[in-house]
Amino acid sequence: MDQHQQPTPPRYDQYVDPLPPTDAWACFLSARYSQRKTLYQGLTATEKELVRKELRRVRYLREYFETLRLSPKPNSAPLVVLLDDSRRRWKQQAIQNSKAALAKCDKELAQPNCYHKPLLQRNRSLLLQVQQWSTQPAEDQQRKEELDPENYIDGLGAPDDSIDDNPRDPNYGYNGWVIVYEKGRGGVTLDHPLCHGQYPHQKISVQKLLYDIANTPLKRSEDKNQLRYFHLQANNMKWVEDAIARYYGEASGLDRQRSTIIRERGMSKPTNRLSNTEKLLKRELWHGQERGGIGTHLPPHARQIRPRCAVVPSAPCAPRTHSTLGLPMSATTNTNDVVLFMPYLHWEIEKRLTRMTNVIRKTRQQKEETYYMERQNKRRGTWGSVVDKVMTARVLRQDSIPDDTFISDKSMDDAPSWRPSSRLGTYLWHAAKLFQLIDEAADWRLINDHLYGESSLHPRRTLEQYSSWTADDTTKRDRQQVVYRGTWMKNDLESIPRVVMVDQLWMWILDESKWGRNKPDPSAVHRAIRDYMASVDKGQINSIYDLALIIVDECSKVIFDRTKPDLRPEVVDIFGSAISKIAEKKTESYERFGRDVKRMNTQDPLETSEELLRKSLNIKYEWSVLMEAQSVIDQLQIMQEIFTQQITIMTDFEKVLRGLGSGVPSSQLDGLTSTLERASSLLTDMKSNRDELADLEKRQAKTRTQIRELLDMKQQQSGIIEAKAGIRRADESVLQGRSIVVFTVVTIFFLPLSFFATMFGMNARELNDGHMGIGTQLLLMLFPSLGITILSLALAFSTR
Repeated sequence: MDQHQQPTPPRYDQYVDPLPPTDAWACFLSARYSQRKTLYQGLTATEKELVRKELRRVRYLREYFETLRLSPKPNSAPLVVLLDDSRRRWKQQAIQNSKAALAKCDKELAQPNCYHKPLLQRNRSLLLQVQQWSTQPAEDQQRKEELDPENYIDGLGAPDDSIDDNPRDPNYGYNGWVIVYEKGRGGVTLDHPLCHGQYPHQKISVQKLLYDIANTPLKRSEDKNQLRYFHLQANNMKWVEDAIARYYGEASGLDRQRSTIIRERGMSKPTNRLSNTEKLLKRELWHGQERGGIGTHLPPHARQIRPRCAVVPSAPCAPRTHSTLGLPMSATTNTNDVVLFMPYLHWEIEKRLTRMTNVIRKTRQQKEETYYMERQNKRRGTWGSVVDKVMTARVLRQDSIPDDTFISDKSMDDAPSWRPSSRLGTYLWHAAKLFQLIDEAADWRLINDHLYGESSLHPRRTLEQYSSWTADDTTKRDRQQVVYRGTWMKNDLESIPRVVMVDQLWMWILDESKWGRNKPDPSAVHRAIRDYMASVDKGQINSIYDLALIIVDECSKVIFDRTKPDLRPEVVDIFGSAISKIAEKKTESYERFGRDVKRMNTQDPLETSEELLRKSLNIKYEWSVLMEAQSVIDQLQIMQEIFTQQITIMTDFEKVLRGLGSGVPSSQLDGLTSTLERASSLLTDMKSNRDELADLEKRQAKTRTQIRELLDMKQQQSGIIEAKAGIRRADESVLQGRSIVVFTVVTIFFLPLSFFATMFGMNARELNDGHMGIGTQLLLMLFPSLGITILSLALAFSTR
């Protein structure tokens, strides 16, 4: 090969996926449309069935978005139509600009010293492809039809009788995860017809996992060398009850209605007549642990399973028959099952939280309206029509998505306030909006179908909802979170505000070989567990308890894990920054108060301006800083409370592990010792995380104390100023008293003078040539004056 030959430029559409697909459906999605037919034809029968099933699901979900609009206005076009139109407009603009761009690219390639020639050659290939684009809708439609999977996948449009292909089922479209670990071999791929993918990324449809009674891999196994881990993606009590029933091979989960009737009548079901599911999910370990259930009329975020770690005797295994002799064999020695409920801290994007809150609010409103209609019609004796209306409303709700369910990013607005101006920006914005709806469709359906079931769904909750769980609306207080204010920037359109959430981990360890877990997973915690399992050494997992500790560790350290490159907020750093800013405001308040006091000391205390007094004694700024400091302390205390509960749970779990040592052979003590060391290390990490939050609280509490001391000093300064003002008023009173004395003396001195002057000025017969005598005039003057004086004194000294 010639050393001076230029390297071959990359194809214009060349792309290498950094994360290779793990199953046939992922491979199908990652392939280009023109290559999917060839890829599909090379798949096995099982893989083809998986692709067909997923394509049916995509077709069903696509019907939801065909009428969805960005604006509540009736004349606005659906989002899918807007996306097609913006794509067409962008392609027209790209074709118009491609000629000039191609000429510019050729000009740059003609230069002898072009150092980025491979990139220019790739751009030239792209521009040539752009010029070949068709702008006619008919040709685009023809190409779409050529690439449509219905042209090369047989039976795609035909209805399927499979249990997981019923779109009307509330569990349609959800997947569970399966991880199998064998002692001595490590992680293995479960060879089961219902599971697809490779270890540790195997998935299974929830409908098949929970309701395919004959074939579900959840069935109880007596293989003690195989550790099985099943993960469900939501805290759904109905799924848990059905999963436990499938494990024990029982037809159904808990009969809540029957249990309620028995409890209301004061009866108890005999223990020997309880099913294994009822024994494991007995009231004190299941519904009795629930707070804010269906019948409490509390908001959905009040629901929580109280933290607990308990040991339950395992259900006895069914007796087996020897395969050769045909004789009955003794049942396997009973073990203990472990039940664990633990809260942990997580996070969520604020806009997504607002959209999900709107969905919950709308679902709750529909439930209340349905309940009110049932009560009204039941009183009128038209129960049959009520059932018809309820079923009709349920079908309509499943067949349509309300406009404001996914579009509204704000609590009150129906549409975003920002729109892109360029054609490419509009096209990408519409595509992002549609992707957002597709990404959240599963959560919407989960809330709508399971929020108010007999065994309810437990939604996620914010710190404020966890603390004030009886409050109906905490949106305003959620936006006062330290993490929200630390990740939201008013002038930065690219900022993504986030909030701290509280999730729940529900875990069951059955027969010491099977692990079940329910928890929400928006931050790829389960993905982190699967990645850890993919790289773990064989000797690191000796029992199901090691896997349990790995899962608890991943949940507990979500907000403290700085190694994940996702959008999770750096909670500790954000709180530290907020505390530092509050301390700076405190210092500024002290300095301002000191300057005001100095100015007042340089002036005459009795002549200090009123404006300066009002400014120095105003506590509005200090009060806002104090409230901000108190909010930080409250949030830190809530998070510490959650870690305290985790420590309590892990302490109980460690006691369970130590109790296993009494029945473990000496050959297995090394494995148990390593498990105990892992548990002790995890417990130490939890305490360290709690102590880190406690240190932040101490720093903020110190600042809060100093702000309170400043307010006390301002109050004392106000008292001093009031005392000085009192002295000033007393001095003024003395001066006023002296003035009154002078006025009185002058009045007394001039009173007789004025009397005699007036008397000698009278026209009396005795004094001058008057006609009236002086005695008569005195009588006319004295008696009316005396009467008026007596009346005035009576009114003045009256007690009424």
